[in-house]
Amino acid sequence: MKVKRVKFELEDLENAMSSLSDTEVDNLMFGAIELDAEGTILRYNIAESELTGRKAEDVIGRNFFDDVAPCTKSDEFSGRFFKGVETGEFNAVFEYVFDYQMAPTKVRIIMIKSVAQDTYWLLIKRKLLTST
Repeated sequence: MKVKRVKFELEDLENAMSSLSDTEVDNLMFGAIELDAEGTILRYNIAESELTGRKAEDVIGRNFFDDVAPCTKSDEFSGRFFKGVETGEFNAVFEYVFDYQMAPTKVRIIMIKSVAQDTYWLLIKRKLLTST
């Protein structure tokens, strides 16, 4: 079986995510969470489970911002998500620190709208914390 390679870059991800099967999403080397317009989790891949320590079956169907990662209820994160849903200008790339029920973890976030469906992707790659 040929493995589909997907780079953690906005241009590559916009087209690639819409054509990936559930197995291919699970095989990505970065976290991938598919949400509906209200923030309900539809898919949650293995890399994200490993990053957060949460199992997909425990978070699918729950609201990402209210129930799973309330540390993202900020203008910078959820504000950006809901504004993008509302305006249709959704693509964003930024850094954030997840710290809800886990050690503070710096991540790079890419938000994209699904090309094929009315859903949205949060793509998450862990970054090394550097001391200042």
